[in-house]
Amino acid sequence: MTGIDIEHIIDRIHEAATVPELWPEVLEAIAQAAGAHGMVMITSDSDPWAGVWNGVVTSPSIQEAFAAFMREGISSRTETTPRLLAFDHPGFVSEQEVFSLEEWERDPYRVEWNKKWGFEHACATAVHSPSGELIVFHMERLAGRPAFSRQDLDFLDRFRPHLARAALLSTRWRLTRMRAATEALALVGLPALAIARSGRVMAVNALIEGMTDVLRWLPKDQFAIRDGAADTLLRAGLAQLGSPETPVCSFAARRTNADPVVFHLVSMPGEARDLFNGAVGLLIVTPVTASQAPSLALIRGLFDLTPSEARVARGIAQGQTIGDIAAHHGLSRETIRTQIKAVLAKTGTRNQKSAAALFGAIPRLPLND
Repeated sequence: MTGIDIEHIIDRIHEAATVPELWPEVLEAIAQAAGAHGMVMITSDSDPWAGVWNGVVTSPSIQEAFAAFMREGISSRTETTPRLLAFDHPGFVSEQEVFSLEEWERDPYRVEWNKKWGFEHACATAVHSPSGELIVFHMERLAGRPAFSRQDLDFLDRFRPHLARAALLSTRWRLTRMRAATEALALVGLPALAIARSGRVMAVNALIEGMTDVLRWLPKDQFAIRDGAADTLLRAGLAQLGSPETPVCSFAARRTNADPVVFHLVSMPGEARDLFNGAVGLLIVTPVTASQAPSLALIRGLFDLTPSEARVARGIAQGQTIGDIAAHHGLSRETIRTQIKAVLAKTGTRNQKSAAALFGAIPRLPLND
């Protein structure tokens, strides 16, 4: 494999650790260097494999195919990940090392996806993060190409320690962002925690920790709402967390000898842009009497908006159209569209409707707008 600038690729891997937008480009470069069609980086929010991937980043060449893989739920039926983990090899392995030919040809991964999209051979490696995540790097070769040889896998292993370190750094950045978000809410009097789709608590502020009349804290970073009906609604909301069309989930919970509270489950800011946020939500607690109109100051603090983006966010929250916002601020529609795109990117939402729903779940607080 001559003519490949390995050092440049390694430098880009470490850049991607703090600039998540670079990961697709980095994965593409590694795949091309290894003679593969595409590469995928996927995470589970817990080390023990439970059949559900939490976050996904793909190289552009395999994006469409892997989106179909995720939609069809093949990860919960295939033996590929369990066998990769059972093999417990600190490097890349091929399908030939974990499957017999007969087993490979009848696995749902091969039958329903790999063959259907014109692939034939695969290789992967698993990285266990100290913070509890499982991270898998996986690549595919097109039909007609040779299987990954031991020489190919040894070549890929030159990147593996750098991929592992970059993944570890990314998870640390993620935990810092989650803690900052929950503490920002504490500063304005809101109990809150960051929670993964599995129900695992990732970060928590002191206000919600003290709500033992509403919550039960359980082993292994889990919790439950004491009101059974509210807890059922929470689990249903978590099951949809990370979906492109995830609605904001708000529901009331009864308390013993106190007024009820309202829980708001919203997607964690940035999850659409960062693999290592994955399907993570913020669970915010407010009194039932709280107004649902958002505070501009809180929106700016939570989502790191510029003043102009914050003004657009206010318009979105109030249900204004692009024309309304442009007329109100004396700006062109194109300028407003650009600012809306920035707001959607920073909040991890897909359109104005989902952004308005996100802002609507944040209560009005006594801050200056």
